[in-house]
Amino acid sequence: MINEDVKSFLSSANHYCTMIDSLHGFNEKSLDELLAALLELYIKALRLPEVEPDHAEAPQFEISFPKADFAKYEYYWEVFDPYKLEEPVCGSLSDDILDIYKDLKEGIILFEQNTPNEAIWHLKFSFQTHWGLHAVNALRALHAVKGDIKEEC
Repeated sequence: MINEDVKSFLSSANHYCTMIDSLHGFNEKSLDELLAALLELYIKALRLPEVEPDHAEAPQFEISFPKADFAKYEYYWEVFDPYKLEEPVCGSLSDDILDIYKDLKEGIILFEQNTPNEAIWHLKFSFQTHWGLHAVNALRALHAVKGDIKEEC
């Protein structure tokens, strides 16, 4: 079921992974590109169709990770459940960015292996259970960085 929504998402996923692969340094331009790519991925993930995987077993992947260095912006504070009064915990931008990368790469590999239902199911399920939250956390943290960078200029 490779419809236009899937093609559009896959294009955005490839763009994100390519951008992270070539991320050297962190500045206002790369920040804006990263914010836009995360927003685009999130919006397009909402439009992925519901499909059932063809196989019950989850495939195993070997993925090499690029380096992500966010310097003084690496760590930030967050709460896991915004509906419970809890102490904040430490979040990591590189963990967010690279976890998203990993989940997207796995879906891309599944498409390359000509298993579209597996790929779509994996991308939608991992969005709902894993990388979607990382994207939201990273967006919030990066939005705060944007204000900080503007003040430094």
